Order: sequence, then C-alpha cells, then structure tokens
Amino acid sequence: MKKYSAAFILLEIAIMAAIGILPAVPVLFTPRPEFAVLIVLMVWSIELMVFAECANKMLFPRAQKTMDQHLAQEGFVSSHTFQNREKYSCGSILVIDEVHGRIAYVSVHNPFAVQTADVRELFDIRSGYTGDPFGGTRYVYYQFRYRNNRTMIPTFTAKNGRFVTDAKVQQAIAKADSFRDTILALQKRLNSQTQ
Repeated sequence: MKKYSAAFILLEIAIMAAIGILPAVPVLFTPRPEFAVLIVLMVWSIELMVFAECANKMLFPRAQKTMDQHLAQEGFVSSHTFQNREKYSCGSILVIDEVHGRIAYVSVHNPFAVQTADVRELFDIRSGYTGDPFGGTRYVYYQFRYRNNRTMIPTFTAKNGRFVTDAKVQQAIAKADSFRDTILALQKRLNSQTQ
C-alpha cells in the first residue's frame, strides 16, 4: 500500500513555506531587512515542531470522513478499526473487514484517498518496538508489507524513552499485538476456506 501522496505532501510544504514567509514581509520594507531572514527561519522551525500535531488536528477529521464514505460504498461489514493519533506521528486509520477479507487504509498525508488490499496478499505482519540502551522505547508499532511496500503504523511515539514496563507502553504493545493477531487469524481462516 502506498502510504502517502507525494503531491499532497508537496502542497503541505508549500503552505508551510508561505505561512513562514508572511510574517517577514513587513520587515522587508524596514531599514533592517536582514531580520526578515531570522523571522522566516524562526517561524519555519516552530512550524516543523508543531507540523504533525497541526496536520492531525486539521486533516484527521477529513480522513475519517473519507474512510466512512469508503466503508459505506464498499460494503465493509464486520470490521476492526485501528486509529493512530500519536503525538509525534501523522495520523492514520486502518479498517479490517473480516467478512470479505479486506483491509482499508487512509492517512492524513492523503486524506482524500482510501487504499485497500486483500488480507491474503499481506505478509511480514508483525508488531514490535525500537529499543534503546536503557531498556525502554520511544516507538511501538505494527506493520505489514503489501507488494513489497512496508506500511508501519505507530501505537506509541515519544520524544523521550519510556521503560517497556510503563503502562502506556504496555497498552501500545497490546494494541499492536491485537492488530497482528487479528490479521494473522483472518489470513488463517481465509486460507482454510479456500482449500
């Protein structure tokens, strides 16, 4: 599954660049225009810090609406929904249809398009976390591969590491394991039905 739309990301970058330049325009017409460069750099650095959070707040409702419309059109029946709204990552929604054996995915980096795949075509389905040298983690995820493209979706992200025994990390690991177990059980059931 292609996770993001390059055109949409370029549009986001263009909007961020324009927002960063706007505060510096009045400064260009003062006797000290060198401050304009400092203002632009300062605004851009602030934008980068809050980019994922702003993208999630502004675009996640659109992604949810797109997913709801798609589910109604495609007739998803019995489904599991996994949402990613982690603080330091861009949000996404993944829905598994247990009746038809399909999976649907939409991201805030492409909130107008739903990507679908047959569950039987997924491989390398797993959950895990990236460890740090102190027995903690900053990133818990579940992932799968479809047509040699890896889709990795976080269930926990943080700036600072937390111990794996931490309650929030344990919840994130349980959520990632739940996704993995749901897909593997569905694949097993679908494969036994076709034999």
